[in-house]
Amino acid sequence: MNPENEIPDKNRPQPPKTLMVLVVDDEPGFRNLLKWELNNRGMSVETAENGAEGVQRAGETKFDVIITDITMPEMDGLKLLENIKKTNPQTEVIVATGFGAVETAVHAMKKGAFDFVLKPYDLEHLMARVRQAVERLSQCQQCGRVTHE
Repeated sequence: MNPENEIPDKNRPQPPKTLMVLVVDDEPGFRNLLKWELNNRGMSVETAENGAEGVQRAGETKFDVIITDITMPEMDGLKLLENIKKTNPQTEVIVATGFGAVETAVHAMKKGAFDFVLKPYDLEHLMARVRQAVERLSQCQQCGRVTHE
């Protein structure tokens, strides 16, 4: 049978999808290091240097996970989080900051953040949180697929 004419089988395992990640941070060092690390782990990564640019990029590309700093010029990470959750509620957002205020973490979680991490990143901890965010996203997509079938 010609593979082009094959009807897709919903039960057949699909090849793993490349994860789309957006890193939003006004510090080029953090932004570029994180992009390099995530790329080396097989993820497709775009970057933005502030919240406004992050919202623009998220409007152009569907990201699975967004990692954003809180304190940035033009638009902070909490405002970015609000915008993303309004337009792309399935996108998981991990917020990061160099200032570990409990109130900020609670505020971010109430606005829909998947997690809150402190800078400088423990890279393995951050990667574990990205994997967990993707697992949750996958579970949500499977639940949505079941309810639509």
